[in-house]
Amino acid sequence: MTSLSDNARSFFLILLIFFLVAIGFFIFDYFQVINAEDYFPFLKRQPSLVNQDLLSPTELEKLEIQKAKERLIEDMEELNRMKAELESAKSSLATDKERLEELKEGIQRKEKEMADRAKKESARQEKIKVLANKVANMPPESARDMLINWPDYDIIDVFEQMDRDAEEEGRPTITTYLLTLFPAERRSVISNKWLDAGARQVPSYGKSIDDDADEPKSE
Repeated sequence: MTSLSDNARSFFLILLIFFLVAIGFFIFDYFQVINAEDYFPFLKRQPSLVNQDLLSPTELEKLEIQKAKERLIEDMEELNRMKAELESAKSSLATDKERLEELKEGIQRKEKEMADRAKKESARQEKIKVLANKVANMPPESARDMLINWPDYDIIDVFEQMDRDAEEEGRPTITTYLLTLFPAERRSVISNKWLDAGARQVPSYGKSIDDDADEPKSE
């Protein structure tokens, strides 16, 4: 009985010694007097596993982000190209609009010129009709003296109106007789122009009846 008691006491004493040694060992390690990892490798601290940061992009996500950036750059370039084309088209439309405005103004000027010309021609025809009636009722010599100072094409127009009036009224015309009263050279020029309508553009004698408010006066 005594023997067991001594063995138990020895066992617990040994345990106490190991416990105190262990406590002292860890105390010395804590105060860095010794390094427990040098004596007991199993105490070496393993590097902690780093948990994946769910907020950090993976390599695949980085690749997708890069591709998205490239597509965005391409889209921006395409938008800039389209913008440049639209600006060019806008400039072209502005040029076309300006050209159309010029054409419109040109047409309006032509229409106005034609209207003015028609108005002047109508006024001239009225004046020629009045003069043709006056010449037809004048003594031939007096009519010749008045007509001789007129431009050739005015004389021809009056003679043609006199011929039309005579035909409408069924009486003979005196234009051929009046023409014989002109000097031979002038009579030849007027006769040739009368036969050639294009020759009326050639400058002729005298002042046109269109240049005066009233018809030419005889002396």
